[in-house]
Amino acid sequence: MVLEIERKFILDGISAIQTLEKDGILATSNEIIQFYTKITQLEEVRFRKSGDKFTVTQKIGKGLVRKESEIPSDKKSYKDALKEIVGMPIKKTRFEFKINNLPCNIDIYHEFLEGLATLEIEFLTLNDAQNFAIPEFLARYITSEITEDERYKNKSLALFGVPEIKFDIQSTLKIIDQNHDLKLAFPSSLRSFDAARVMFFQIYKQIRKYRQIYLETKDEEALHQFRVNLRKTRSMLKLLSSVFDKKTSDHFNKNFKTIANSTNKKRDVDVFLDFLKEEKRTKPLILLAQEVKEAENIKITAMLNALKSEEVFKDWEIFLKEQSDFYQGKDYAKPIKKVVAYALRLQILRLQKSLALLNNECENLHFHNTRIQIKRLRYLLEIFIDMFAIKSLEKCKQRAKEIQEIFGDLQDRDIWLEILKDLEQNSKDSIEISSKLKTKIYKQMFKLRDKILDKKPKFMRNLGKISKNLKIYYM
Repeated sequence: MVLEIERKFILDGISAIQTLEKDGILATSNEIIQFYTKITQLEEVRFRKSGDKFTVTQKIGKGLVRKESEIPSDKKSYKDALKEIVGMPIKKTRFEFKINNLPCNIDIYHEFLEGLATLEIEFLTLNDAQNFAIPEFLARYITSEITEDERYKNKSLALFGVPEIKFDIQSTLKIIDQNHDLKLAFPSSLRSFDAARVMFFQIYKQIRKYRQIYLETKDEEALHQFRVNLRKTRSMLKLLSSVFDKKTSDHFNKNFKTIANSTNKKRDVDVFLDFLKEEKRTKPLILLAQEVKEAENIKITAMLNALKSEEVFKDWEIFLKEQSDFYQGKDYAKPIKKVVAYALRLQILRLQKSLALLNNECENLHFHNTRIQIKRLRYLLEIFIDMFAIKSLEKCKQRAKEIQEIFGDLQDRDIWLEILKDLEQNSKDSIEISSKLKTKIYKQMFKLRDKILDKKPKFMRNLGKISKNLKIYYM
């Protein structure tokens, strides 16, 4: 193992290369593909293909001086290592030359790092590195030195992409305002304060759209989507609580919860009616449930038209469009990928703990609380999964969706029992029908509980694997 002593700079790569070529300084160029199988704060393991040459490199340390060991590898080992890749593979064109007999290279990055160009100069001693003056013919192309900037280390680029990005949040919000069905793709290094506001604004536009559709048509699906997006907003406010001022987040969360809760009974009755319509001799119960449904429609319409609820939504819009950083939380300036990685892992740990306690003796309430934890994890994955090069995340998202639906079916049946109890009080004629339905519902509940417990071990293994991989993004 040897010491690696080098200085690194950002430069105008194309112009610098043209000058070096004109002066006959550039000697060789290679196409490089490299990726990492281990990344920590002080260590990295890198596999590299440069032309037809394969190598494995371990680096220990940070800053100007690091320990480095490199050994030859082969194509098979390179391909096998791809299964353990951490972050994104880096592709770049490397131009090698010498200045004052010192090895130098210019890297022109491609694909997700397009536009980035760096200069590296290697030295024999620390004193040489500290006292070296860049020749003028090259210095004029340098924009900044990044030797001590960990964000520009290749391992950080693999995890987070280019750190310095220009982002106009007001223009972005205007685009979403005009087309709120756009699929959002968040740059990994975008500060969390801006990314969160963009995300919440798109969800907000969905809330406004479905609220209006429901008020005009009383469409059940519109109300469902209205509720989903409110729930998503509340969940993300909790999961990304460090991005905004806590008092402000709590204020909006409380108001959104009040609005969402006022729609719960209507949704529950809608699902219950679907169940009743598939059963025999339930007409008396259907008529009673439809009366409840119409009464809830009236209440919800009044609530959504009320000045108070309209003020909540308007205040939320003003907050999201606020041009200052007045409402910032402690992590507002961190890259969104770091904040989301931490939120994902924390939510996985909560979910693992909740799942571990599930057994045949648990009350349904614990199953229902676990369902909420799964739902929050799903929201994070659905919005931010594209930022992470972790193959098992997609599988986790699918499994979370499948098992959440089973949890949902279990919760629905708990609610149906409560609805039947209420309907019995309004009609003695429905008691016999209700009794038979309860027996059927209880049988279904036990089957659903067993189904959840059967799926639990595989889901927990999947969660454990992901949890380990997420740590590198925020440590």
